[in-house]
Amino acid sequence: MPPGPGLAAVLAGIDRATLSDDDLLTVLAARCRQVAHEQAQVLADLLEVAGRAPYPEFAADEVAACLTWTRRAAETQVGLADDLLRRLPTVGQALDAGAIDLPKARVIADAVMPLPQEAARQVARQILDLAPELTTGQLRAKLARLVLAADPQAGAIARQRAEADRRVVLTAEPDGTASLAGYGLPAARATAAAHHIHTLATAAKAAGDMRSLDQLRADTLLDLLTGTAPPTGRAATAETGRGSTIELTIGLATLAGLDEQPGDLAGYGPVAADSARQIAATHPQATWRYTVYDPTNRTRYHGTTRRRPTPTVAAEVTARDRTCRAPGCRTPARRCDLDHTHPWQHGGVTQAHNLGALCRHHHRMKDTGGWKLRQLAPGVFGWHSPLGRSYLVGPDPP
Repeated sequence: MPPGPGLAAVLAGIDRATLSDDDLLTVLAARCRQVAHEQAQVLADLLEVAGRAPYPEFAADEVAACLTWTRRAAETQVGLADDLLRRLPTVGQALDAGAIDLPKARVIADAVMPLPQEAARQVARQILDLAPELTTGQLRAKLARLVLAADPQAGAIARQRAEADRRVVLTAEPDGTASLAGYGLPAARATAAAHHIHTLATAAKAAGDMRSLDQLRADTLLDLLTGTAPPTGRAATAETGRGSTIELTIGLATLAGLDEQPGDLAGYGPVAADSARQIAATHPQATWRYTVYDPTNRTRYHGTTRRRPTPTVAAEVTARDRTCRAPGCRTPARRCDLDHTHPWQHGGVTQAHNLGALCRHHHRMKDTGGWKLRQLAPGVFGWHSPLGRSYLVGPDPP
């Protein structure tokens, strides 16, 4: 049912205890459509109230006083209402129809903000057909690529301005701890640094350290910055033999300067064409893996520039899957387990067609969480949830 008074009346009369598992999921989806519709109506009310205020400068104060919001919260919501209902009307209509929820609508509005109005509307129209099937993380990544393709120069200017303002900020937290963050950092160096920290933490964990990976990553960061890395950290670095790595996906034509399509930096997301070319140009001695895709995004060839290639099957699966193959998960494949779809102990072979990248959480979900997984074709995964829903996860396009 479409959202509105009729659906609201039906939902109000439902007894959850009488529903099957599948019907309960249907009701949940319907209620979320109804909530999205009501949120669109709230935004319309906000915009109407703000429009009737005799002094535009104080329109948000009218809203804040009525709803006991802070002025900043009222200004933010009125601004969002203006974005979704005036600047991007198709997004507001999709929210009102329950096709997308408010978090997705906000992601779209934020992503296209740097673009001129017509370009912003065009990108919004491009993404709306896909948005219902994407998580906010997937939506944000696809939008970043579309925005960069729509106006590469605007993206380059914004990046240069942000890098010029790069900084490190120390913040005192209410619980007595502190947060340390870097802002405006070059994407390639920041991604490589994060991977280096993860590599050291993983090595320490493998060596028997009892701390969690999150704790190890945080402690490793502090050890590196304060120059107090323990001997075990140095030994782990030597033992793994792995330093900072960069995983960049870029079209050959873009690499050659023949077009301006965005690239993709694993662990970060889409980067402008000129940034991708700079990353490649500044790492001439690095070991590069290269993969050739056909027009349907299937992997046709995979190789490496190093004299000793990594194990062929592992490299093929990592290149094919690119991220964890669970629905909506974006953990890079290089940080995932290469898991046997049909268990090895039950006769599953260690070949690409029986392996898939699963992050540790979704690996456990498959093994002990009641989810069933089949690899319907190499790189095409069918999931079946404990409540009876099926989900198809195909290859991500490069």
